[in-house]
Amino acid sequence: MNLKRVRVIIVIGLVIIFSDLRGQDPTFSQVFFNPTMLNPAYAGASKDMRLGIIYRNQWTMINMPYSTFGVSFDRTFDFGPKWRRGYRYRRARFSNKAGFGINVVSDIEGKGVFSRNTMDLIYSYGFQPTFNSHIRFGLQTSLLFRTRNYSSLVFPDMVDPSGDVLGNPDVVGYTSWNYDIGLGLAGDIENFYGGFAVHHLLQPVEARFTGGRAYIPRKYTFHIGADFNLLKWRRFKEVLLFSPNIIYIQQLDFNQLNIGFYLSKNWIVAGLWLRENLKLNSHSFIITLGYSDYMFRIGYSYDFSIMQHGLRGLPTSSHEVTLGWNFEYKRRRKKFRYIKCPKF
Repeated sequence: MNLKRVRVIIVIGLVIIFSDLRGQDPTFSQVFFNPTMLNPAYAGASKDMRLGIIYRNQWTMINMPYSTFGVSFDRTFDFGPKWRRGYRYRRARFSNKAGFGINVVSDIEGKGVFSRNTMDLIYSYGFQPTFNSHIRFGLQTSLLFRTRNYSSLVFPDMVDPSGDVLGNPDVVGYTSWNYDIGLGLAGDIENFYGGFAVHHLLQPVEARFTGGRAYIPRKYTFHIGADFNLLKWRRFKEVLLFSPNIIYIQQLDFNQLNIGFYLSKNWIVAGLWLRENLKLNSHSFIITLGYSDYMFRIGYSYDFSIMQHGLRGLPTSSHEVTLGWNFEYKRRRKKFRYIKCPKF
């Protein structure tokens, strides 16, 4: 058996290993910084146009860490005809508040050996069944590009006795693409908000190999939260916002529960989360600190994990940095309700 054939067998083995894990979506700690990734119904669910950049570096102490980069934009549109702009329209009971969003995410594994790039186009529509409630529906269409770059792999025959790497592998990588659909529902009433989303309705193929294929299973997400002003009974109008949240995610046999809260005072936001695998063999704590005013948002979060064999510390740590801008609409003659949502 020649060396090239051995390399091909090794590469096929790697693909089978990754395919046995099925497709997995990138996970972010600041889940509400770009809520359209959590639930497409949040597109246009803000009083401002939003532009966000997010970068995540995961398992930083290993030789081949994971890194994820994303850009997002969303805004709202009002397609309401003039003849409907009467009393009931001003009450926003029948307001046509359509939203548009776009997400671009690049997930890189193993220093570029495996990478997935996705682009989501989102349309949402919202209405108010009552004066103090708001409901939105979202539809997401996605393009997925999966790349295998085997040129960065190092095989045993490429290493000389002194430890230097010589030459390049003869195995050629490839790029595949697919499309997908997701749906979402979100709403709020009084101080409470939440929603439900289904991603990967089409279960697109992630990879093909001899004797089978790997696909991305459907992902179900349920989230609920609330906002409470802890200084509500003070004489002066001070606000210390306490926002507890619960997020449950199921994807095939994978179940994850995120429980946490945010504290917001003026422009400063701090959060503490527990991300729990329901098999109770992985526990992650997330600390978030951010600044958010009328125009800018900037946040940082740090993750550290506790596995079955105890605290892993730095080898399992993750860093996430976010930067966002809010752009106010030039003309805003009427007031509309928007779904409540944490900023990070």
